Amino acid sequence: MAGEFQSPVFIGRAVELRRLDAVLERAEQGRPQVVLLAGDAGVGKTRLLLALADRARRRGMRVLMGASVELGDIGLPYLPVVDALRELADDPEEASLLAAAAVTAPGLGRLLPGIGPAGRTGDGLDQLQLLDAVRAVLVGLAERSPVALVLEDLHWADRATRDLVAFLARTLRSGRVTLAVSYRSDELHRRHPLRPLLAELVRLPAVERLELVPFTRAELAEHLEAIAGAPLPAEQVEGIHARSEGNPFYAEQLLAAGAGDAQVELPATLAEVLLARVQRLSEPAQRVLRVAAVAGRRVSHRLLAAVAGQPEADLEQGLHGAVGAGVLTTDAATGSYAFRHALLQEAVYGDLLPGEQVRLHAAYARLLAADPDGAAAELAHHCLASHDLAGGLAASVRAAEEAEAVLAPAEALRHLHGALGLWERVPEPAAVAGIDRVGLTLRAAAAASAAGEQQRAATLARDAAAIAEATTDPAAAARAYERF
Repeated sequence: MAGEFQSPVFIGRAVELRRLDAVLERAEQGRPQVVLLAGDAGVGKTRLLLALADRARRRGMRVLMGASVELGDIGLPYLPVVDALRELADDPEEASLLAAAAVTAPGLGRLLPGIGPAGRTGDGLDQLQLLDAVRAVLVGLAERSPVALVLEDLHWADRATRDLVAFLARTLRSGRVTLAVSYRSDELHRRHPLRPLLAELVRLPAVERLELVPFTRAELAEHLEAIAGAPLPAEQVEGIHARSEGNPFYAEQLLAAGAGDAQVELPATLAEVLLARVQRLSEPAQRVLRVAAVAGRRVSHRLLAAVAGQPEADLEQGLHGAVGAGVLTTDAATGSYAFRHALLQEAVYGDLLPGEQVRLHAAYARLLAADPDGAAAELAHHCLASHDLAGGLAASVRAAEEAEAVLAPAEALRHLHGALGLWERVPEPAAVAGIDRVGLTLRAAAAASAAGEQQRAATLARDAAAIAEATTDPAAAARAYERF
């Protein structure tokens, strides 16, 4: 049986592939296209996006790919877009397009350091310049060959990324460009911030929405046969189909957990199915997975090794087991590991004891705090998860500064709001944050205004004025009153 428990062949989805081929053909004719790929977790969105990318490359298209990550309420501005555009920086000819765009929109230089002028905070740069610079890069690339920008897991994206998707969908009126995004439809609760964007996009004529449904019994039988290397008995296929409800990933996990053995009792829940697969691995592999799960979907080798604190030989043994079983995948270019599916990471993380979670989050926070190139938003996430409120406050203020630097005011506001929420819970907060409460509240008001939330900006400015008056600081109160 294949060690990775993943089908080596692409099964089904003939209708979806025909529609995607039509999308690529229209884009090649100079009619920009947007694809929204929806479906439950595990239903096969990633594999279909990879199939789309493969078909696009075979047509001679330039494919750029990026993915969002889940970090709770902590946002990393433009993360999937940065991942996608970073590929261009390695090619001198394509990098020249980035550099040219950065001249007219220095915010792009902040997003991708080293490609051109980055401007300075307070230069009057706005988010619209940055969004238009990304559009200009895509259109410029498309003059040489058609372009496909593929962004995965939009349900986890920050608002800045959602703003970019909306901007591109509305303003790409010419050029051989395809924008394809995926999202989990089962994650979209009533108040999910992606819902308004989707409602807006589906009304646009160039938008194609695909909803992936589970496999039929026949498709699932073919899927399981490709994994196992031989047909499974009909009753076993029937049992897996009934338990997985046709979800390909769930079916893979059931098979990996022993559903192909009639003597093995199937676990009752998906989490138990996923954990049953992990628990079949060696103890070194399980130990590595527990450490990796606290980092999130992806972790660098350097961070993983430092937090694990194991002898190199033990770490390598664990990694070989986790990679060989198909639970982790490797990325040689970035020197990192990723869980093959987000649900695997979620299951392993959820199985940790609360004390383990806190201890490992604290270890990641210490390493990130010592790394001058570490993302402050990621540091804030680990600080808060390890109950380090002072560290979370300082990191949240830094994360807001980093979001402001890349013209992501909504993310800056979120970090500043988090910092304000911690203010009363941290001893000497002004010393920790490097700013007093009035100044922090006014910064939040400015971020709210830049994000288009004028009512919230006015409320924050009034709060700042009230705080200043209570502390008998007339100059600060005057600055606050200027805001409304």
